[in-house]
Amino acid sequence: MDSEESETEPDGNRGLLVPVANPEGVAPLLSIAFAAREAEDPPVRVLALVRPDGAAAGSASAPSSAALEVAIAYARARSVEISPQAIWSADPPQDIFATAQSARVAWIVLGYHRANSGGGAMGGAVREVLARAKALPLNIAVFVQGTAHPFERVYAAFDSSPDGQAALSLAVRIARPTHARLRALMVSGRVENTGDELLDMVHDARKKLGRQFHSDVLGERSLKQLFKQTPGRLLVVGKKFADEVAMPLDEVPGEDRCVIVVQGATAAGD
Repeated sequence: MDSEESETEPDGNRGLLVPVANPEGVAPLLSIAFAAREAEDPPVRVLALVRPDGAAAGSASAPSSAALEVAIAYARARSVEISPQAIWSADPPQDIFATAQSARVAWIVLGYHRANSGGGAMGGAVREVLARAKALPLNIAVFVQGTAHPFERVYAAFDSSPDGQAALSLAVRIARPTHARLRALMVSGRVENTGDELLDMVHDARKKLGRQFHSDVLGERSLKQLFKQTPGRLLVVGKKFADEVAMPLDEVPGEDRCVIVVQGATAAGD
C-alpha cells in the first residue's frame, strides 16, 4: 500500500461496498468498483437489499435477489472475485452502514436515486446515506447516469476539502489499472492561490500515474465552466463543489456521460 493513499482510508479500512437493488444498475456500479479496487483490497463486497413483504417478515432465510444474480454473473464473466450477500432490509441506510462497519470498508459506491420531489437533489436511501456518513470514517461515491463502457479518459475536479481529496483519490484509483488518462482540475481562483496542499495532491497523483496524469486550473467556479473543461464521459467531483455550482444530477449532459459525486471520509471524533 502506498503511504500517501492512507489519507482517504482512515483507521486502516480497505475495500469497497456496493449496495444493489435494481438489476439494471448493477453493471455500471461494478465496473467502477472493479476499476477502483486496488491489489491489497479484499474482494468487492456486493450487498443486495431486499425489502420484506408480509410473508417474508421475520424470515431467517436469505432472500433471493435478481440484482445479486446479475452481479455474480457480471463478476464471473470477468473472472473477478466478489463477496456477495443478500439480506432483508426494512432500513437500507442502516443496513448499509452496519455492513460497511462490520467489513471495515473504506468506500461505499452507490447508484443515484432521484428525489420524490423531483429536481437534482439526491433522494431516497442515497440522501440518507450521505447525511449519516458525514460523521463517519467512510468515503461515499454516488454514480450518476452510469455506463459500464470503458473510460479512455477520466476528469476530476478537486480542492483540498475532504470531498475534493477523496474525489481525486478515486479518480486516480479508476485511471491507474485501466490505463485511462486523468485530467484533474484544481478548483481555485488563480494558479498562485492554489496553495501547497493542492500542489502536493497534484504531485502525489502524478507520482502514481506518470504520463497518464495532467492537471489544470478550473477557469471559473461555475457549472458552465466545469462542463466546458471536462468534455469526456466520466467526471469525478467532490460533493461540496457539486453543491456549490448546483450541479443538476438528473440532467447530466450527454446520454453516455457519467458523473461520480464523492463525499470524503471524516475522521472519527471530528
